[in-house]
Amino acid sequence: MGRLRDRLARLGSSESGFTLVELLFASMIGLMVIATSVTVFTAAGESQPGQVQRGVTIQQARNVMERITREIRQGSTVYASTSTQLVMLTMVPSATCGGSGSSTAIQCKVTYTCTGGSCTRVESQPPPATGPNTTTTIVTGLSDSNVFSYTPTCGATSTSGSPGYVCVNMVFQGDNGDDALTVQDGAAPSNPTS
Repeated sequence: MGRLRDRLARLGSSESGFTLVELLFASMIGLMVIATSVTVFTAAGESQPGQVQRGVTIQQARNVMERITREIRQGSTVYASTSTQLVMLTMVPSATCGGSGSSTAIQCKVTYTCTGGSCTRVESQPPPATGPNTTTTIVTGLSDSNVFSYTPTCGATSTSGSPGYVCVNMVFQGDNGDDALTVQDGAAPSNPTS
């Protein structure tokens, strides 16, 4: 019985738990996990406004592209234009050229000019009339002002074919330089005059 009592006394007196080294190691791993989590959540929070702005830019580009191609399709004449300017005679839903919107459309001269990273739109009376024009900025943030090309299709290098086809190519600069956004579409006037 004496031996059993000695063994039970030794088992009862031995203390179980963690050593100081084990506690320090576990604390260090816990702090690393917390630091990594904080870094991930902070980075996600900081990138959120940039993602929202990127979404706004994409929507702005889509709306402008839709408007320009619609006006080209409804147009009758594309005047001599350059890579930074598009001048055309088109149908516009207004009571007067440059006036407020209307349920009926009239023919107006519309000029798009892209310089310095933004594009403006001017709506005026068709030639030979002249008058006051109101300039409206329609898009900003472009990385290249060469927006318009006049080729048979977008991406074509030859200028032979349909001279009335207008390709619109808007490039928006990215945050890191490698994530630029390009929006491209094209159209030809559907109501050409002979």
